[in-house]
Order: sequence, then structure tokens, then C-alpha cells
Amino acid sequence: MGNDNCRMKFRRQQIDTATLPKRILEKWPASTLTEGFVPFPKKLLRRMREIFGDEDPLEALAVVLAIVDFKRPDLPRPPSTEFLSYVAGMEQIEFERVLKRLEQRGLVRISGDQEQLDVSLDGLVALMEKEGD
Repeated sequence: MGNDNCRMKFRRQQIDTATLPKRILEKWPASTLTEGFVPFPKKLLRRMREIFGDEDPLEALAVVLAIVDFKRPDLPRPPSTEFLSYVAGMEQIEFERVLKRLEQRGLVRISGDQEQLDVSLDGLVALMEKEGD
């Protein structure tokens, strides 16, 4: 299913930006936060080029941030690759290609299937925290 079809299937959440902390609203205009935001570690920002390399680093980052965005305590079920690709703004086949590349590089560990995907970011975290800061 293409991303255009996903737009019809999934709805983007809308949040009341007035409830967001002032420190977040200082960083981004409220109009850009109506769908929420994803926390982004400074260690990743500083080492992003090194970690993701030269092959489509922005696509890799979009995949990682879509995964991070979905993670929360007490999930009733893991997300589908279809939903995560929608959040990342990518076609599902492209999302899966980039995710597989991240797995081959040891940045993520994947279990489950397309309907219930569980992704560990332990490899990515280990690289972020590697000596050489």
C-alpha cells in the first residue's frame, strides 16, 4: 500500500499545543507542533553523520524517529511497518528497505512481522554512547 493510501487509512493526531512546556514552544512555533514532537538526543545530533554514514542518512533518521515516536510504556501491540512508514512520510517498501539496512549495520534489532514490528535501538544507542564524544 502506498503512502497516499495510508493518508486515507491513518489520521494524524492533533494535540493542544497550549499544554506543551514553554521550553518546547521556545524551540518550535506551536503551528509546527500540532502533531506532536519526537525527543532527539544531542549525542545523536552530534554523531549523526558518523552513525548513519553517507547512504541516505536522512531516510535512516526518518525511520529511527518514526520508531522512537511510537515507543511508549504499556503499548497494547507493536506498530505495523505500514503505520511507521506513514509516520516517516515514506513508502512502506522504502521504509522496510532502510530498516533492513539499519539492521544489517547492527543499529537496530527487528522481531515480529509487518503487522506487529518490534524494533530495538540498542545498537544505535551503543554507538551514540561510544567513547570519542
